[in-house]
Amino acid sequence: MASNPLSQQLSTMRQSFYEEGLLDHGQVNYLETLENEDDPDFIENIFTLFLRDSSKYIASIEKALEDDFPFILERMMYRLKGSSASIGATKINDETNKLRGFCHEGDLESAKASLQKLKAEHANFKQKLAVYVGIMKQVKLSEY
Repeated sequence: MASNPLSQQLSTMRQSFYEEGLLDHGQVNYLETLENEDDPDFIENIFTLFLRDSSKYIASIEKALEDDFPFILERMMYRLKGSSASIGATKINDETNKLRGFCHEGDLESAKASLQKLKAEHANFKQKLAVYVGIMKQVKLSEY
C-alpha cells in the first residue's frame, strides 16, 4: 500500500508534535471530528489558514509594538491567541499570553523579548506544520 508509509510518517509527526507540546492532542482530536465527506480537507485547510494568518498577525504585532499602537497590538494578539488556540498550537498560544501580559503591565522591554520568543516558536511551528500539511496532501492523493 502506497499510503501506508506516508500515513505512518504522518502519525509519527503528529505524535512528536504532541510530545513537544506544539499541538494539543485534545484540540486536534476535536478538529478531526469536524472533517467529513462534505469537507474532507478541513484539517489541512485550517492548518494552512493558520500558517498564512498567523504570520500576518505576528508582523502586525511587531509593527504595532514598535510604533506604539496599543489598539492594533491588542487586536492582533487577540486574533493570534484565538487562532492558535483553535488549532491547538499550545506553545504559540502560551507565548502570546505572555506577550499580552507584558503589554498590559506596560513592560516594553519584556514585551519585546517575549515577541522574539514568539517569533522563534512560530517559525519552528510553521516549518514543521508546513511539512505535516504537505504529507497530509500526499496521503490524501495516494488514497484516490
